[in-house]
Amino acid sequence: MIQISVINESTMSDPDVKKMIPAFSTQWNRDLAPVWELSAAHFEFVPKASQPPAGSWWVVFLDDSDQANALAYHDVTDEGLPISKVFVKTIQGDGASVSVGATHEICEMAVDPTINLAAQDLEGTFWAYEVADPVEDDQYGYEIGSVLVTDFVTPAWFGFQNSSGPLDFKQHAEQAFTVLSGGYAQKFGPNGWEQVNGAETLKADAMSRARNPPAGSRRDRRLRQSKSAGKPPQKTADFEARTSKRAALAAKR
Repeated sequence: MIQISVINESTMSDPDVKKMIPAFSTQWNRDLAPVWELSAAHFEFVPKASQPPAGSWWVVFLDDSDQANALAYHDVTDEGLPISKVFVKTIQGDGASVSVGATHEICEMAVDPTINLAAQDLEGTFWAYEVADPVEDDQYGYEIGSVLVTDFVTPAWFGFQNSSGPLDFKQHAEQAFTVLSGGYAQKFGPNGWEQVNGAETLKADAMSRARNPPAGSRRDRRLRQSKSAGKPPQKTADFEARTSKRAALAAKR
């Protein structure tokens, strides 16, 4: 069983973080794991005076983003252990749901813990294994108890041969590789990594982001890697924790 430590280094209260944990566990074990054939996971809150168990994955709540335009993201540490970072004040300032942001990264960390997977479509284009991005808008989420969690796509969304059934858990998408309004996806083709935006994304903003991905974003890292390697790159660890002594230890794990 995968052990996941939930760590609160933000100004959100510990009780508010703790009340989300049962929903994290239910979504992973009841909803996500059967669809993606994942191992079970156990989530445990780690008090500020304690250290997370060795070898555990981390979900860390912080106040302010340390990456341009990122509300949350998942990465790997130098030891290859998955970590999700959720920026509470940044998310709230954007008018979005903290619990959706957290479960977004948890779902993606679960399906692609090493952050280097992609699926190839019939045209030869590679699509990054980011299972919440295409349906990331809060409107597509669903409640577990009183906690709003993210929707996520299924293997069928990636056009897997002989796959069947819904393309996303809440059955919003109608075709493989469909990006819903407010969502996006990342693909690698002849022009390198490109971002595909949902139908209602402002065209000017979409064009700007396509030409100039935010510095430090996953696509920015992919673009820099693809220029040096000339092939679909793996995402590598680029983790610097600046907010606390305990978060700083993550870079050494």
